Amino acid sequence: MDVDTDMTSLRSKILTSYGLSMGAILIFVAIVITDLKYLEDHIIEGKAVDDLYIASQEIRRNEKNLFLYYTPANLEQLREQLDTVHTTLSNEHQAFETIAGQTDLGRLENVLKQYRAQLDRYTALPASARAASQESIRIIGQELSRLTRGMEQKQRGILTETTSIAALTLTLASFAVILFGLFSAMYMVRRVVKPVSQLENQLDQLADGDVQALSQPSNDKEIQSFVFHFNSMLEQLREQQTQLRRNERAAALGVLVSGVAHELNNPLSNISTSTQLLMEDDGTTREELQKQWLSHIDMETDRARRIVRRLLDSVRQPTHDMQHLSAATLVQGAALLIHRLLPQDVFLHIEDIDDGTLLVDRERMQQVFINLIKNAAHAGAHNVWITGRESTWKESKPVNSNNLAGDTTGIAQFTHVMLMRVEDDGPGIPSENMPMLFDPFFTTQSGGEGTGLGLYLVEEIVNEHRGCVTVDNRPEGGARFSIWLPLEHTTTSSQDLE
Repeated sequence: MDVDTDMTSLRSKILTSYGLSMGAILIFVAIVITDLKYLEDHIIEGKAVDDLYIASQEIRRNEKNLFLYYTPANLEQLREQLDTVHTTLSNEHQAFETIAGQTDLGRLENVLKQYRAQLDRYTALPASARAASQESIRIIGQELSRLTRGMEQKQRGILTETTSIAALTLTLASFAVILFGLFSAMYMVRRVVKPVSQLENQLDQLADGDVQALSQPSNDKEIQSFVFHFNSMLEQLREQQTQLRRNERAAALGVLVSGVAHELNNPLSNISTSTQLLMEDDGTTREELQKQWLSHIDMETDRARRIVRRLLDSVRQPTHDMQHLSAATLVQGAALLIHRLLPQDVFLHIEDIDDGTLLVDRERMQQVFINLIKNAAHAGAHNVWITGRESTWKESKPVNSNNLAGDTTGIAQFTHVMLMRVEDDGPGIPSENMPMLFDPFFTTQSGGEGTGLGLYLVEEIVNEHRGCVTVDNRPEGGARFSIWLPLEHTTTSSQDLE
């Protein structure tokens, strides 16, 4: 098998599609992880801001308690809350700077310093002088609450925006993965599933006899290898069938010789009888009777010669003289050869025959029509019709193929065929005889009148021309033989056909 350098591989396509799909999934997972990590960072930042805001509210609450009760416990709690806020600002300085900005963060740190300074001054004053500094501490505490509340609101906005961005990113990534999945599926259907489906359709057509070999639905090396080996297998099967047919013919040679010996026995016995009578004649026999005996010897000799000739035609491989002929010319030539041999009460009707060029051996193909016409006359028909029309094998092939003989695989390879029919108004053919009509030596004639090789030769000759033949009974009575021959689409002048 020739190797195509541009040949692709189903395996590579599947692996490529699988690899790209896995890559898309990994990218999607990476996007999801990145979004979740981004969202997690902002949630952690939000928690720090919430803690800062809660601590500032605790400072205000302890501030009120200190002003009301002024106990060492209140003062200690207030200092601890200030330390907590200061520690939180130090630990999350970068995050707070991102949220609030450097200006607001510096103002918050400055407010905390002022608050601590005012608180230290407040505790150092005597009880009578503390009331005046409480207002300053409250104003600074309010500023602290305002700044932490603003930072908390900004963080909520950032978290909301982050959540929206993460949701949008995930939506877009999901949509991209779905689109990629659809594209990958369409690619697989077009590059993998479709060629396999085309192969399946071709196999169905092959089973129906519409095609005789698989074509290449794609340039994938697996499919090309399958088609090549499958077609090679078909070719080998056909060669084996041809060889089997030859072997069967060789095996039937013994039966053939035995049958012909039986057929020759009758004319030889008649010749021997007539010869013996002539030899025993003492000169007193009338001349007219002697001529009758000699005529009998001549007829029986000719009969034996015909039997031998049919035997030779059935076993030898003839040399074909193929030529282009129109179907009408072929039938008219056969009619001229058989017309004088038909009984006077048998009428031959050649109906309209479509124009179409056949590549045939004129003599052998005319023998087909001669044998069929003679069979109809011997069966008792009074009218024989011959028709021909162009068609296709798919449209005109018989529904019932039980009685189909010939090269059905060869005829299906041609786009157009010539369907020719030989019909008669005789008694028809018994259904039990239908399967054996094309077998050698099968005959329904009695008295040794038939050799049983006529229809066998019809099937052989049609098969040699890559055609096929079948038989059935007409609904209105009589037998009908249908012959399919391939049409040659060539232009041939009328002079060339003669």
